[in-house]
Amino acid sequence: MKETNTTNVQDFKIKALLYGLSGRGKTSTALTLKPETTLVLSAESGLLPLAGKNYTVWEIESWDDMGAAFKRLDSEEYRGKFKVVFIDSLTEINELSKEKIVKTDRPNLGKDIGKVYDDLMTQQDYQLLSTRMTRMIRAFRDLPYHVIFTCLEAQTKDERTGEVFITPSINGKLAVNIAAYFDEVFRMVTKEDGDKLDYFFVTGAVEKAIAKDRSGALALYEPASWLTVFKKIFKKFDIKEGK
Repeated sequence: MKETNTTNVQDFKIKALLYGLSGRGKTSTALTLKPETTLVLSAESGLLPLAGKNYTVWEIESWDDMGAAFKRLDSEEYRGKFKVVFIDSLTEINELSKEKIVKTDRPNLGKDIGKVYDDLMTQQDYQLLSTRMTRMIRAFRDLPYHVIFTCLEAQTKDERTGEVFITPSINGKLAVNIAAYFDEVFRMVTKEDGDKLDYFFVTGAVEKAIAKDRSGALALYEPASWLTVFKKIFKKFDIKEGK
């Protein structure tokens, strides 16, 4: 058990989830973070928005790569090297986890040919997926960095009520429950302004979309800038730390 005091929040780290439709510019928001203090974990192939910038990128090609990245970030060698870990994206990491379960970890692999296709998930597989994804999210969230996950957007139906919600695109109940693991959950949206598009973070529940701002420092619609978000939260809590 660790005792602390809420009057001292200088060690506070922002833990955020940003989700939205493909092409909304989620990866591009990393451009509002300092390259020299930001690490990008990329499970996507779309790093073009960051081209020409000096960001350190670790390419995530398998579920095991996530474990290796966590161990490295949790080591004394890397603590202090980065301030922000930007993870792009949870949707792709979810697929990597499914791939490992189906190809490597499934019990009695290859003995059910004709009954269950090798590339299909069973109910037992989905339970394992949910457990692994939850543990991974909590592990990275608890690292001593500002941690930002991106994720695609999906529509999720509540089987009990029949209501449809806009949620992060992750399998199972985690899509609805995932907000509990973050202080800040934003939906990325665009608005037309004449001939151009403006990009915003929606920080509260609008149109049955999951979102929240636990800090209470943000407007319902914020410009899609982590610099703006960090500055507002730091200012409210009098935290002297840059992005």
